[in-house]
Amino acid sequence: MSMADNARRFHPVVGVAVAVLGLAGIVTAQHLPFRENIQDDLTTRSEQALQAAGLSSVQVDFIGRDGTLKAASTAEADRALEIVRGLEGVRVAVADVPEVAAPAPSPSATAAATPPTVVVTLSGGRATLTGTVPGEDARKRLVEAATFLAGTGPVDDQLKVDPSVTDAGLDAVANAVSAYGQGAKDVSVELRGGILSLAGTVASQAAKDAVAAAATEAGATVVDRIEVAKVQQELVKLPAVTFLDNSTTLTAAGRAALAQAARILTANPQVKVRIEGHTDSNGSTADNLALSRARSKTVLDFLVKQGVATDRLSAEGYGESRPARPNTSEANQAVNRRVEFVVLP
Repeated sequence: MSMADNARRFHPVVGVAVAVLGLAGIVTAQHLPFRENIQDDLTTRSEQALQAAGLSSVQVDFIGRDGTLKAASTAEADRALEIVRGLEGVRVAVADVPEVAAPAPSPSATAAATPPTVVVTLSGGRATLTGTVPGEDARKRLVEAATFLAGTGPVDDQLKVDPSVTDAGLDAVANAVSAYGQGAKDVSVELRGGILSLAGTVASQAAKDAVAAAATEAGATVVDRIEVAKVQQELVKLPAVTFLDNSTTLTAAGRAALAQAARILTANPQVKVRIEGHTDSNGSTADNLALSRARSKTVLDFLVKQGVATDRLSAEGYGESRPARPNTSEANQAVNRRVEFVVLP
């Protein structure tokens, strides 16, 4: 058979298929080292960042842009994940915390050697309790705290009683749950391995501080992931509410700031606010107290005229008793002459 016959029998489709396969091979050959470069780079940068944060014991493994971390504890894993997820180029990062087997009890060890594990959550108005407690008294206290947290919402008690566990940390759980108060959202209080983790959204920084303090007072090791509600943050960011010197008359800038506050409160009709007036230390204590009260009342009246319901507002004056900064300079005194909005639970 001649070469001309062979050429005629070589179908064009075969040529196209050969070209496609060849191109795919080239792309694959180029892609593999590129992917390896990415994962090597992410692994190296993650290890360096973790080492700088004192977490050199955490192991990192990347496949492409997806990383897996191995840490010795949940608290260590949480810190490491926050660092790695913040690195440029990381798509997904998860942590693997191996369960540490408890040592076999000695013949002289008592049965009450295991710390309790308890989780209290509030979601959609329903409070749920899970875990193991040493007795009915501990169960009762936790259920009472969850009932207060839920308000009129249902409480799902799934706690189990096991006399072999201790009550270590249970006071902190109950204290923290109660301190959230009614009005908190997406609450999670978890006691595991002696670590108390707090999460959820509260109305104000004061509420956040109260929960953390209640937990810490009971001697727990606390991991605080509580967030302050958006409304409080927006009110804190407002320009200063200013008045004419030694007067309850608002300046133009003060009226503009309060107009913004009124818009925020109108957009969030469920929010109640306490208006707090403060002064510097110039003048007598009595005069400063009276001035701060009068100014906070002026702010309340202004907001009511802007359409904010009176029953959502309260006004207090503290005079010079709660300075934000020491009254040692004119700049600090200017900061201390202020009106603050505190979102109530």
